[in-house]
Amino acid sequence: MNVRLSARQHIPTAAVLALILCVMGLQACQSSGQTARATQLDTLTSPEPDAQRQRAMRRLALASAYFEQNQSEAALQEARASLQIDPAYAQAFSLIGLIHQRANSPALAQSSFEQALQLAVQVPAIPADLAEVQHNYGWFLCQQDRFDAGQAQLMQALSQPGYRQVAKSWMALGLCQLRAGDKPQARRSFDAALLLEPENPVARYQLAVLDWQNGDAKRAQSTLTALNSSAQASAQSLWLGIQLARALSQPQDQARLAQQLNQFFPNSTQALALAQGKFQDQ
Repeated sequence: MNVRLSARQHIPTAAVLALILCVMGLQACQSSGQTARATQLDTLTSPEPDAQRQRAMRRLALASAYFEQNQSEAALQEARASLQIDPAYAQAFSLIGLIHQRANSPALAQSSFEQALQLAVQVPAIPADLAEVQHNYGWFLCQQDRFDAGQAQLMQALSQPGYRQVAKSWMALGLCQLRAGDKPQARRSFDAALLLEPENPVARYQLAVLDWQNGDAKRAQSTLTALNSSAQASAQSLWLGIQLARALSQPQDQARLAQQLNQFFPNSTQALALAQGKFQDQ
């Protein structure tokens, strides 16, 4: 006996193919979306380092601690020990570059930074780690008066996703632009640094200096007051504050800042200038 399908039971072949293609297409879209999200996540996060890199990181952390304590020889030994564990560790070469830079050995520093950059861009590159290398290399180039190349490296550091030291790089870029004589661009960079890090003492001080040089003592004082009221006040910032108070005919503020300068920085060149009355009147 022949059994015929009813209209509800019968599904045309074309419809079946369309349904299959639709499902396959939906799966492909989901897979593509998941891949895109995973790729985006990879650019914003650092993968878990393997055991070799973890051991190298521990030695480099020790090297960094020595470097911060101005123990350059010990820092260099630990950084080299880190590379013996992991020869492809870009951050170790970058720190060695900083050590040679501090030791006034620009050729050795240049070589180390170039090696660090070469390793940092290799696949799979970690943008945040690459940014740190670019920042260090860029600042080195600026100190060598290679302003265009230095600014290019710093701008590349700022463009890396997931980079957490953005304010530091804006500050360094501003200092580089200032050394190059580009005060308008330097101001924009210092403003960017201060927007991200309102307590940044370097950016705040440099902005106040630029205002003072432009003859705007009131604005300079407004920018500087927060710094001189904090624990980050320096001999330079207090001295500038004294000169601004003097220019604005504020004897009480001038005396208060002078007391701070003499109390906290009695042996500074600024305290000596104060004692000798060597003010820089505009």
